[in-house]
Amino acid sequence: MQLPRFNRRSGPAAAIIGAAAVAVYLALAVFLRVDSYLFPGNEASIPSLPIFVPGTGLGVDVSLPGVSSRGEQPWSTEDRMTILVLGLDRRPGVSEDQPARSDTMFVVNVDKLEDRVQLLAIPRDLWADIPYGDKPGVWAQGKINAAFDYGVYYRYPGAGAGAAVAAVEHNYNLKIDHYVVIDWVGFIELIDAIGGIDIDVPAEMSDFATDVLDAFPDQTVKAGPQHMNGTQALGYARVRTDGDLKRIERQQYVIKAVADRAVSFGYITKLPELWDAYHQAIRTDIDTGLVPGFALLARQLNLRNIETFSLGPASYPGVSDDGQLILLTNRDEMYEVIDRFLADPKLRDEDPMVAIEYAPGSEAVAKQTRDHLAAYGVPPASIRLVKGESGPRGIFDLTGKPYTAAKLVGLFDLRLLANEGDAPDGVDVLVRLGSGAELKKP
Repeated sequence: MQLPRFNRRSGPAAAIIGAAAVAVYLALAVFLRVDSYLFPGNEASIPSLPIFVPGTGLGVDVSLPGVSSRGEQPWSTEDRMTILVLGLDRRPGVSEDQPARSDTMFVVNVDKLEDRVQLLAIPRDLWADIPYGDKPGVWAQGKINAAFDYGVYYRYPGAGAGAAVAAVEHNYNLKIDHYVVIDWVGFIELIDAIGGIDIDVPAEMSDFATDVLDAFPDQTVKAGPQHMNGTQALGYARVRTDGDLKRIERQQYVIKAVADRAVSFGYITKLPELWDAYHQAIRTDIDTGLVPGFALLARQLNLRNIETFSLGPASYPGVSDDGQLILLTNRDEMYEVIDRFLADPKLRDEDPMVAIEYAPGSEAVAKQTRDHLAAYGVPPASIRLVKGESGPRGIFDLTGKPYTAAKLVGLFDLRLLANEGDAPDGVDVLVRLGSGAELKKP
């Protein structure tokens, strides 16, 4: 039998082709990783590739690890980016190296999948653990707004912003991706740069005891529509004559007014230029090279419908051992607010009560299931564990919560069924585990 002839040129050619394919694959993988870093929420993606069997019509879509997109994905915590915003109580002319307290603290939650923005206000007087000294992990009790002050004074890693981020993460179990620090002068400059803001003031208020409202006639903000320049907007956001919680509401009015102004007058498209002109007024760990990507992300966000949350309703007044007037937190209520703030926004829109029905003796499985749902944006307060076996295993939409039901189908190896058994009162979606139900990671 004659052996097939070997073409010696085919070996080097195949090697070259193979090396080129590997190089292209690696280049795509690197590009997509860099792209996801530079353009959060606007990442390029490459669909799965169809591979056909030669001489047949048979084929299959093959995903390239690190390159191919997997199609539409359910919401997860990876779709969220959080930014801690700190407004400093520092007057003009005071050096940045001097300690200062954060007059305003809130967390911005940017949902890159749903193009939404949520704000979580943190009252400045909340009693909390704050970094003490220059080494992480050492805590002292104080008002949360003192964390920035301590960080500067003790030269904590990352200085004031580093200490404030550490305090927020430690006390409220929030992961902070970036921070932004702005003082009074920077705030005024930025508001004036966009031509001021418009606010429909809900009630007239005056402050004759301080200079906060000096920019208003008779130190009084009239009720009704008001156009405010930077100095006026700052005064309105800082006045405290009716308490810190009302002050937080005013700050949220100001933030929404800034967003509305930016959208209405097209300033979102000019963010890189505004950044170049006014970045000295802001300190942040967001690299200048990332600004175009963040600007692109901002253009697709729904800034006209910013959702606001506050830890204020979960707090109550108290007095510290050294006589300070402080706010203490009800931990259960506080984490319920935080859980809703961090939840899948479309699921939060439906506001479902989800019951997990498990067989007797399967308590551990039920708790694991609850944790699995929480990881995909179902608030723990919206999950109820129910012991019993009253029908076939599956997922049941009892009151018309289609998004929640479909989401849960993607998280279990269970089908969506018509309910045939008894359902717990007050439950919208029932997950009946039965025996052998498995969790899925979509």
